[in-house]
Amino acid sequence: MVFLASLAGSIFSLGFTLFLTAFFFYFFSTGWGGVLAFWHGLIPDKRKHRTLELLGMMDKVIAGFIRGRLTICALMTLWFALGYWLAGVPVPLLMALLAGVLMLAPYAQWLAFLLAMLLLWLGVGGPGGPLGQWQATWWWAIAGPIIVHGIGQVIDDYFLTPRIQGDKTGMDTPTILFASLAGGILAGFYGLLLAIPVAACIKILLREVVWPQFKAWAQGRARDPFPVGAGHDKTT
Repeated sequence: MVFLASLAGSIFSLGFTLFLTAFFFYFFSTGWGGVLAFWHGLIPDKRKHRTLELLGMMDKVIAGFIRGRLTICALMTLWFALGYWLAGVPVPLLMALLAGVLMLAPYAQWLAFLLAMLLLWLGVGGPGGPLGQWQATWWWAIAGPIIVHGIGQVIDDYFLTPRIQGDKTGMDTPTILFASLAGGILAGFYGLLLAIPVAACIKILLREVVWPQFKAWAQGRARDPFPVGAGHDKTT
């Protein structure tokens, strides 16, 4: 009886959560045009065109980052399917799909690593894997997932992310690696998640706003923003 009551409560909670999600998504989607119009109205007319142009560049970069991350997840799912199968992990396709979804968040796929280790541990002493009976030993239950996820992490960090995310965001490999490291150090998990799109947006501001003004100042076409010697010139 207690189990049925708990099950009914869980089903009701899930249904209510789905209802609230659909409810707010509907009103958010239908009212999005009004939200944009409101924020557009806050931008001064003198700078509206340039501001919207910069925001459009940032929107394109962020959209490219999301598409690139989804592409990386799909490619890494293929690797995990192959790696789990070679390692002898049970249900390798389902495990690969789980690891691929977790790839949406940096380093979250290590949860799949722990699950793969547990499944291999439960199979110790069994028939083994596709490479032999030794894959049913206790040490392979630890080494197998470490090898699969270690190789996957190297592929993601040094090949897929710099190349795919670099093409989508317009940043080179050293910049992406530096942004990821800095984001992780400064803001932890959320820093890793947001480091690349934030760095891409900062690069747009530096390229489109700061650098042209600096060049104009260096060439004498703009007023010195830091007139250090102005007071000295007046006294002399």
